Amino acid sequence: MSSNADPLSTARPGVVVSNLTCFSAMVMWSFAFPIAEFMLASWGTVALVLARQLIAVSALFACWLWLDGYARIRAANWLGGLRIGGVGFGFGSITFLVGQNMSDAVTPAIAASMMPIVGALLEVTLDGRRMRPLLLCGILLALLGGLLATGSRMNEGNFGWGSLLCLFSVVLFAWATRATNHSFRGLSYVGQTTITLSGSLAVVLVVFLLMNLFAIPGATIGLLDANHVGLLVFSSVASLALAQFMWIRGAAGLGILLASLHMNAVPFYVMVIVVLFLGESWNWWQAAGAALVAVGVLLAQSASRR
Repeated sequence: MSSNADPLSTARPGVVVSNLTCFSAMVMWSFAFPIAEFMLASWGTVALVLARQLIAVSALFACWLWLDGYARIRAANWLGGLRIGGVGFGFGSITFLVGQNMSDAVTPAIAASMMPIVGALLEVTLDGRRMRPLLLCGILLALLGGLLATGSRMNEGNFGWGSLLCLFSVVLFAWATRATNHSFRGLSYVGQTTITLSGSLAVVLVVFLLMNLFAIPGATIGLLDANHVGLLVFSSVASLALAQFMWIRGAAGLGILLASLHMNAVPFYVMVIVVLFLGESWNWWQAAGAALVAVGVLLAQSASRR
């Protein structure tokens, strides 16, 4: 394989392709939530995160080596990847878990729905984006739809230090996504995904080792029977490696603001998955929330094209 990256792998995707890519990324990511609920019955939280990232990085690295070759991998900015991925995706995932443990199940969902606001602030501050009325209306609709899609109410959240940590992790994730798209334009999207997720893996590995050293709960390696291993591999390759690749590629075409609007529909996709595979009941409020998110996406992108 040639050491020169395929031009198609680094070309900025169009609007339609980027939207379909972000949508696919969110659907694939949604499978991780019911799988994690099953796995966490025997696994520690950080141990599960580490196992998923280890498998995901291994799969991504093999693809990167096959597509771009060893010379391009060796020449990549590994220090930058470790910094962006470690701080944004690694440290961000840890702070999100800590914040969830300090609060409740509702607060992280509310914090995650603030992603479009964070994306807007980043693009206004760093990229000079103008907040047109139609764009602001689209963001607010996506925010409202995201809150409805969670099936939660604002007054149900526990707004303390845990909520601040969850919100901080959302800021880190948005920053890392933007930094990946801006700092590694010379790499293919597979390379961008691999190098930053490797940084995340390094941080999670250090945390895992420290937790084992000081006997802190959350580092337990759980069951490894056929069902658990199968779900672990699927969630690692599809819901993490593939979803992260599609997210970074979609965000490169739309920008972090418009891409993050898709994230607010994730609770609806999770509901559809548990309805189809686990026989749970349908929630029309969550469906209405997803519809509002879709309208918000259309309005915001219409404003951006204008």
